[in-house]
Amino acid sequence: MNRLKYIGIMLFSFLLITTCQDEDKEFGNITAPTNLSLSFEIVGQSLDNPNGDGSGFVVFTATADNALNYRFTFSDNSSDESSYTGVTTHRFSVQGIVTYTVSVIATGTGGASSTTSVTLDVVSAFDDQEAKIFLTGGPGLSKTWYPKVDENGHLGVGPTLEQDGNDDGSLNGHWFPQYDSTNAFGKCDDEDTDCFCDQDMTFSLDENNQLTYTHNNNGQSFFNWAHCDATGQQCDEFVDTCFDFDTTGVSDVTIIPSSTDWSQIADPDFPAPRGSVMNFSGNAFMGYYTGVSSYEILEIEEDYLYVRFYDAVNPVLAWYQMFTTTQPD
Repeated sequence: MNRLKYIGIMLFSFLLITTCQDEDKEFGNITAPTNLSLSFEIVGQSLDNPNGDGSGFVVFTATADNALNYRFTFSDNSSDESSYTGVTTHRFSVQGIVTYTVSVIATGTGGASSTTSVTLDVVSAFDDQEAKIFLTGGPGLSKTWYPKVDENGHLGVGPTLEQDGNDDGSLNGHWFPQYDSTNAFGKCDDEDTDCFCDQDMTFSLDENNQLTYTHNNNGQSFFNWAHCDATGQQCDEFVDTCFDFDTTGVSDVTIIPSSTDWSQIADPDFPAPRGSVMNFSGNAFMGYYTGVSSYEILEIEEDYLYVRFYDAVNPVLAWYQMFTTTQPD
């Protein structure tokens, strides 16, 4: 009996070892990158201009042994950037000399990673003071905005530049909601979507020229169907829905130059976009949730705002939304 028990234990051990070896063959070795370093070159840096030439551009170079990919994160509320080569160029756009922290996460086999950070002082001469005044009324003031639901096309979606070319081989729709747009009051008569029509957003500008943002959603926000997991729930495919969601808190807003290529627009009557992008801290968003916190200003006046923004899950999509300072009725 003892001999049979011993044989059984040995057989189990052999199977366990074999299984582990098979798993190693399937998944490979897990190796974290080593000797990770991060260096930078501020464009235009000189003895006379130690913080750069005012363009805000900085070239970052990360190196490591056994690294497959590098992901850069920035303290200016901008999106992360990934690079297989370890080299990326980033533009800092907060006006004046500002200290930033930049981190890089190097990923090796099996998802193992290493990280390091640097701090640097960069000067930027970019500013869009007129946009700040349009948004708020001026220093020390605030202005409230509403979705412009009384106009056709107040919410819509179209292709990005790359997807526009992929659709049919020509560029004919990456600057407007070519795929779909919402008719006036089109979301306001359905309890699953009417929260979109019942919200307001306030921009404020303090005496130090800091732009901030608050979002009053009256308890519910309108979610793109592909992003409902942010609420802990799921949506039916292509069915956008209102969910209870907390949007309280104050978000800092920075305005940076746009990196969108607007040089290939086929419509000669299309007005040149402003060239400014609003970045919101704290994952804030402007009324329709697509998982992003950056909005390019296409048009802005005292009482009208038209923005373009992307989709974090479907990066081939560009969304468009209109706002007004007069609450539609």
